[in-house]
Amino acid sequence: MTCLVPSGAAIRMITWNRPPDALRTTWIVLRGFLIAFAGGGLFTLLDFPAAWVAGSTVAVTFAVLARLEVAMPVRLRNVLFVFLGISMGGGVTPDTVHRLPQWPVSLTILTVTMALVTAGSYWWFRKVGGWDRMTALTASVPGALSYVMVIALDRGADLRKVAIAQTLRIMVLVVIVPLAVTGFGHASAAAAPAAPEGSWLDLALLIGAGCAAGLLAEWIRVPAGLLTGAFLASALLHGAGFVAASLPPVLLVPCFLGVGVMIGGRFAGTDRATLRASFALAAGGFVVGSVLATIGAFLTVLAIGVGWGQSVLAFAPGGLEAMSALSFALAVDPAFVAAHQLFRFIGIAIVMPAVIGLIDRADGPPPAR
Repeated sequence: MTCLVPSGAAIRMITWNRPPDALRTTWIVLRGFLIAFAGGGLFTLLDFPAAWVAGSTVAVTFAVLARLEVAMPVRLRNVLFVFLGISMGGGVTPDTVHRLPQWPVSLTILTVTMALVTAGSYWWFRKVGGWDRMTALTASVPGALSYVMVIALDRGADLRKVAIAQTLRIMVLVVIVPLAVTGFGHASAAAAPAAPEGSWLDLALLIGAGCAAGLLAEWIRVPAGLLTGAFLASALLHGAGFVAASLPPVLLVPCFLGVGVMIGGRFAGTDRATLRASFALAAGGFVVGSVLATIGAFLTVLAIGVGWGQSVLAFAPGGLEAMSALSFALAVDPAFVAAHQLFRFIGIAIVMPAVIGLIDRADGPPPAR
C-alpha cells in the first residue's frame, strides 16, 4: 500500500508490507482525520465560512508542528479529488447561469479586477517575498480555496506558504466584510440554504460522470485533472438542469477533512522563523489584493448603481460559499452576489490550467508524484 507522509517540507511516498507497519500507518491516517474532524467541527460551531477546510487545516497544522505524524493514502487522495470536483460543480444552477447575462458591466469589471488582484498579489509574493512562480500564483488566486490547494499540491507549490496566505485571507475577510457592509453593525454569518441531495439515481449519475471526466482529464494531463474533470462534468450536469443532486455530508465532509490533512501535513519540520516570514508576506499580499478588489467594487457601484453591500460581497475574494452565506445573513441580494462569486469561481477553474501551462513552459513540469 502506498501512502503520502510528511517529511520535512514535502510529502514523500512510502510503501509497507508487514502487518505491523500497515496497522501503524492505518492508525496514522485515521489519527489525521480525527484531528481534522475536531478542527473542522470547532470552526463549524463558530460559523466560520469554509469551516471544514479551514478548521481541519488549522488543527492538523498545529498537530504536525507539535511533531505528530499524519499520512494520506494516494488512492484515497484521488477519490477525494473527484468528490471535491463533483461538489464544486453543484454550485452551478440553471437559474444562476440564466441570470449571468443580466450583469455584463459588473461581470466585465469583475473579470478585470480578478486579473489585477491575482497579478498584484503575484508580484508581491514573487518580487518582495522571492517565492517561486507556482507558489506565488496559487497564493494569489482570489477564492476557490479547495481547488487552489489541490492545484498547489498537484503542481509542487510550497503548501505551507499557500495555506498561510489563503487561510489568512479568509479569516480576515470574514471579520471585515460584514463590518464594511453593515457600517460596523452586528451580523452573524448564517449558513446558506443547503442544496438538495436529490435522488440516488442523480447521485449515481454525478459520481459516474465525475469519475469518467476526472480520469479523462488526468489522462490528457490537465492540471489537477481528477478535480478539474469532475468539476466540469458536475457543472455541466447541474447548469443544464439534468440533475439537482448534491453530495450528502457523509461523503463531502471527509473530502474537506482530507484537504486539511494534506495541507496541514506539509507543515512538518517548519520552524518559527519561516512561519513568521510567511505570515508577514501573506498579510502584505492580502492588503494588495483587498485594495484592488475594493477599487473594483467601488467602480461597479458608480457604473451600474448597485448598493455598496452588494458590490463588496460580490467582489470580496472570500470564496463562493463564504460570501453567499454572508449575503443571506445580511439580506444583501443573494442572487447578485452568488452569480458574481460563481462567475469568478468558474473563471478560476477555466483559466488556471492555461496559466499553469505557461509556468510549466518557463520552469518545466513538476516532479513526478
